[in-house]
Amino acid sequence: MDIQLEHLSLSELQVLRSKVDQEIEKRQSEIRKEGLEKIKQLAAEYGLSVDELKALANPTKTSAKRGSVPPKYRDPSNPKNTWTGRGRKPKWVEAYLASNGSLEEIAI
Repeated sequence: MDIQLEHLSLSELQVLRSKVDQEIEKRQSEIRKEGLEKIKQLAAEYGLSVDELKALANPTKTSAKRGSVPPKYRDPSNPKNTWTGRGRKPKWVEAYLASNGSLEEIAI
């Protein structure tokens, strides 16, 4: 297909571009609809649920949860307070460090 664009005026080219953009959007929409229909048919054929399909789209959200981590530090003034060493320091750790204590001293 050879279109002689150089013979068109600027306004004709802009109208042509607008029509081309609209046609592209229309065809992309049709292709997406066809794709979704095929996916629905395949999902139904294999008995897949919506949640299983969502898991394919976001695999990081459905990956195995991290296990609990054992505590690494214990509060000397209250042994029930522990910290794994992950995330923000609890207030009791900050207070202990502020009073010239060290993490090595409260390590379990």
